Amino acid sequence: MRFALLPCKPLAIAKSRLALHVGDVDRRALCRAMFHDVLECLCQAQHVDRVAVVTADPSLLDLAQRARALAVDEGHPRGLNAAVALGTALCVENGASSVLVVLSDLPLLAAEEIDSLFADLPSGPHVRLARSHEGLGTNALLRTPPTVISTRFGGRSFFDHLAAAADAGVSHSEVDIPRLSFDIDTIDDLRELGRAMRATRTLVEARKIGLLPAAS
Repeated sequence: MRFALLPCKPLAIAKSRLALHVGDVDRRALCRAMFHDVLECLCQAQHVDRVAVVTADPSLLDLAQRARALAVDEGHPRGLNAAVALGTALCVENGASSVLVVLSDLPLLAAEEIDSLFADLPSGPHVRLARSHEGLGTNALLRTPPTVISTRFGGRSFFDHLAAAADAGVSHSEVDIPRLSFDIDTIDDLRELGRAMRATRTLVEARKIGLLPAAS
C-alpha cells in the first residue's frame, strides 16, 4: 500500500520567519491554508492509496480526520525527523509498502505531480527525492520500503538523503518538478506565489491578509 505522509508543526510555531511581516493570527491562517492545499492534493492523487498526517496541532488533526486521512497525534513537537519517524511507523502498522513524505509548505503542488513521483520505480528498494528550490533541501522523499533509510531533513538534507541511500546500498533517483520545488519560507516566496495561475487557498489567504494585491 502506497502512503503519503504529511508532517506539520503546530500552527502557533510554524513559519516563524514570516513573523516579521505577518501578525500571528494571519501567519497561522496562512500556514493552515498551505497545509490544506497540500492535504487536498495528496488526497486527490491517484497513485496514493492512503494519506497520513502527523502533527501536534489539534486543529490540523481534525482537518486530517475530516479528509479521511490517518491522523497521527505527535503529542508535542518533536522536530521534523522524529515526527516523520513516528508517522512512518504508524503507516507501516497500517500496511504501507512505501511512504512518500511531502512537506506542508508547497502551495502550488498538484495531484498529477504527486502521481509522477511513483512513475517508473524500480522493483527493489529505492529512494526518490525532489529538492527544494534553493537546491539544498528536500521537499518530497519517497522510500520503498518505508524504513529503507531514516530521514535527515534540515540543512543540506538533499545531499544527506543521497548519502544515506548510498550508505544503505540503495538505488536512488531525483525528480525535477518546478511546482514541487517551490516552497514558502520568506515574504519574497509569497510574492512569487502571486504569479501563480491557480487560485489555491494559500493564494486567496495571502491576498485576504494584504500580502498580495487582490485579483484584478
